[in-house]
Amino acid sequence: MYNGLGDFDAEEYSWYYGFETLKPFFRDFLPSPKNSRLLVPGVGNDGTLLDLHEFGYSNITAYDYSSSAIDRQSELLSYSSQASADITLLVRDARNLDEAWTGTYDVIFEKGALDAIYLSGEGYVDLAVKEMKRCLKVGGYVMSVSGVLPEDHRRNIFPVRDWEWVRDGTDDLKAGCFILRRKR
Repeated sequence: MYNGLGDFDAEEYSWYYGFETLKPFFRDFLPSPKNSRLLVPGVGNDGTLLDLHEFGYSNITAYDYSSSAIDRQSELLSYSSQASADITLLVRDARNLDEAWTGTYDVIFEKGALDAIYLSGEGYVDLAVKEMKRCLKVGGYVMSVSGVLPEDHRRNIFPVRDWEWVRDGTDDLKAGCFILRRKR
């Protein structure tokens, strides 16, 4: 089982792209981080939380199913007392999130989490997206960086009746950067 710890450089733990590659998408497609509530599913051991905080997000909730991954994130955040204060880290199952989170978040940023969930069992990713939608405000955005989830499956779990496809990352090289806005 993945334990969220290791001895490699931060880039070794960054799924698909580092924050510098993704920063233009945050800047060009998503609302200002100043007053946005951000949810980060499947945070793993990627150092992106500090980058998101430095970019201007100050109300961040991040979770992972692995307590070791959350311990690793706590260790990474310990280098910034302000980030530690602004970022809530939790152990959660993406398929069954807190009821209190319903309609709470302005932006959800996932990088490889849906891929990992898709690979973990049939129907799991469908449940995770259903939970993400429930937690996202109407008009809120999902940024999904993905290289595994098949295109037809992605279109089924993010149907156009419920989601505006703001950016379709299908033709991106390493992994797609998909940006969707919740319609209803």
